[in-house]
Amino acid sequence: MIKKACDRCDRVLELDDSKAGTKVHCPSCGDVNLIPFVTKYHPNSTPSQTVGRAEAKGYPPDKGPEVQVLMLRRAMFRSRPLSFITVALLTIASLVLALIHLVNPAALPVWVAITAVLIVLAGSILFVIWWIQSLSARLDVTNKRTITRRGLLSRSTSEVLHDNIRNVQIEQTFWQRVWHVGSIGISSSGQDGIEIQMHNVPTPDRLKEVIDLYRPLD
Repeated sequence: MIKKACDRCDRVLELDDSKAGTKVHCPSCGDVNLIPFVTKYHPNSTPSQTVGRAEAKGYPPDKGPEVQVLMLRRAMFRSRPLSFITVALLTIASLVLALIHLVNPAALPVWVAITAVLIVLAGSILFVIWWIQSLSARLDVTNKRTITRRGLLSRSTSEVLHDNIRNVQIEQTFWQRVWHVGSIGISSSGQDGIEIQMHNVPTPDRLKEVIDLYRPLD
């Protein structure tokens, strides 16, 4: 089974192995995607005297063809848990009040029903905004490089080769540590400042551990 994210809408396409090397239309947006050939990784199929750090942990080796290791997006709930819960409760409560007024108009004053509808609309708009913010940034880690992709309609990318990474920074507040979310910044040798930075990344410690498996730390 081949899994390929659509180049336009990022929907995950699940296809049979026989589709490798062919072009397939995305059922959501209609974009034409070239399905790559799958490189099956068998850690014990080829004996070797030297086993890399990534291979020893069960990840694809740093040698050979480039394959995706991780794909992360901004956390939608964990980046703002209190705001998310508050808005969700207000929206649900207001929706219940609006439905009560719809079934029995005499049960509630008109101004209460109007206020409830406005709160439902405002809460729905907030959820859509947070969802779009989560989709608008994506971080891909392969066995060769780390790439950030930003934007939905227009898109910008930035990448750093793992062999050139000089520093990986993680910043977390107390509550971010509780919710396992934070900011990560990556800089490479010969460059000033942070080249790749993303906020509200889920499990940033695990992300750093995976990147470190492919860095030349010796």
